[in-house]
Amino acid sequence: MKAAPPSRGSPPSRLPPEASCPVCLELFRDPVSIHCGHTFCRGCIERRWERATDTFPCPRCREPAPERSLRPSRELATLLAIARGLGLGGREEEEEEEEGCGKHREPLRVFCREDEALLCGVCRESRVHRAHTLVSLGEARGEYEAQLQARLQILREDRDRLLEFREAEMRKNWECLEQTERERQRILGHFQGLRVSLEDHARRLLARLRRLETELEKEQEENLTSLTQEISRLESRIRELEEKRREPTRTFLQDIGSTLSRFPNEHSQLPPSPLPRLEKKIGKFREKNLVLEETLRSFQDILMFELPEKIVVTLDPSTAHPQLLVAPDGRSVSWEPPRDSGSPDPGPDPSVRGHPGVASGLCCWDVEVSPRGSWALGVAPESPPGELWSMGLCQGQLWALTALERVPLARVRVPRRVRVSLDHDGGRVAFLDAERRALIFAFPAAAFGGRRVHPWFLVWGEGARIALCP
Repeated sequence: MKAAPPSRGSPPSRLPPEASCPVCLELFRDPVSIHCGHTFCRGCIERRWERATDTFPCPRCREPAPERSLRPSRELATLLAIARGLGLGGREEEEEEEEGCGKHREPLRVFCREDEALLCGVCRESRVHRAHTLVSLGEARGEYEAQLQARLQILREDRDRLLEFREAEMRKNWECLEQTERERQRILGHFQGLRVSLEDHARRLLARLRRLETELEKEQEENLTSLTQEISRLESRIRELEEKRREPTRTFLQDIGSTLSRFPNEHSQLPPSPLPRLEKKIGKFREKNLVLEETLRSFQDILMFELPEKIVVTLDPSTAHPQLLVAPDGRSVSWEPPRDSGSPDPGPDPSVRGHPGVASGLCCWDVEVSPRGSWALGVAPESPPGELWSMGLCQGQLWALTALERVPLARVRVPRRVRVSLDHDGGRVAFLDAERRALIFAFPAAAFGGRRVHPWFLVWGEGARIALCP
């Protein structure tokens, strides 16, 4: 559909290009025509001709003139004045008058695309800009406004996407926080319920033990009473017989038969003891408690196995004994026999330390151990040297090792994979069978004294090797 023509009598919003000077591209100011009939601003044409010596070419059609000849166009000047009064001069006429060219004191009328600079009429005709693309200020503004608009659109789209992303991240973060809070409440509720249940079971067991103790005391009291009564009866008979023996012969012999019949010549039977029956009850009670204790111990082992945060340990070659070969990745170490033919002598501690050191918290690491040779693993403080808490294998026997003593661990199966659990704040070092998830041995509270401790490893003997698990 074609646009409707403007109503009769309504002026156009802008003047046609013919109302602009072909030199400065602005509305004519003091318009003059030259020999070929083309019209220019007086200042523009005079500046173009001021350097000419022999001919005066037209800036538009390049037709030369024999002399300078300028004819004022008063009618055009009057029409342009009226147009300016009606506000038809375009954007350039609506803008505030800016300062002119700093060099020539002339109004800035055109824009150089190559140099991105505002030019006056004199600058426009200079050799520097003569071959450049010059456009009016309005056209340049329109082009750059389009570019700015495109960039503005991109920035707005990026901002909107980031706002949406931020809102989504905030929602996800809030959901994660809600999940952690729910998990916290679940853990607290579970362990609170477990604690209440354990306390209730403990109260019931103690009540049963008190009843058993009361029964034991009652049986013991009754038994002692019965024995006391029987002893008293026997003592009474003893006194009676002793008095009989002190009687004169005639009196003694008169009722001797009756006396002997009342006191048979045999020992009386001891009363049955209630202790075997009570000991049996105590034994059954203890058996049930042992099952419960084993269950609780297994539960403690699981907590000790699962709760510590697993850390990545690497071996420090700079701390390794000369006969230990540490892998390039620091994840395993093996024993290298001495080059001479003598018996292997490990010397002082064929050991190596690991990174990182631990100064606080609860952590653990897993180690695969070799069934051959001798090995030990544990923790050692940075200072003093020689102090350690470890567990190891020597000649097929597991030992708990410190700097001062070693204790055999009887009836313990040699593991293939050991988890070292360290509670630095509590001063506790424990060793667990990582495959069976069961406790092997735990040191009582150790005196770390706030010192940083490092993982510690020892291997010795042909085929001895340990490797840190991923």
